[in-house]
Amino acid sequence: MRSNHPIRSRYMAAVLAILLGFAGVHHFYLNNFVKGLLMIVLTAVCVVIDILGILQFSFVIIPVVISVLTGLIYLMESDTAFAKSNHVRTI
Repeated sequence: MRSNHPIRSRYMAAVLAILLGFAGVHHFYLNNFVKGLLMIVLTAVCVVIDILGILQFSFVIIPVVISVLTGLIYLMESDTAFAKSNHVRTI
């Protein structure tokens, strides 16, 4: 029985998360549009906080760390666990 889930590469998702994850690109690749938009909003809010200088901490690092950790999790997961947690079929 075939699944209706799209075919996605775990390695491509990991690379996208590590390189462009702050913009939510890996979520869009995995058809998680809400998570992708939330990541864009989080990054935008962190950039605004940094530009305004409200706090002395650089908040832009937060979405970067989240996306790199997500990419590393994708790399460490098995294909089965990745497919199940992201509702995709692997290559």
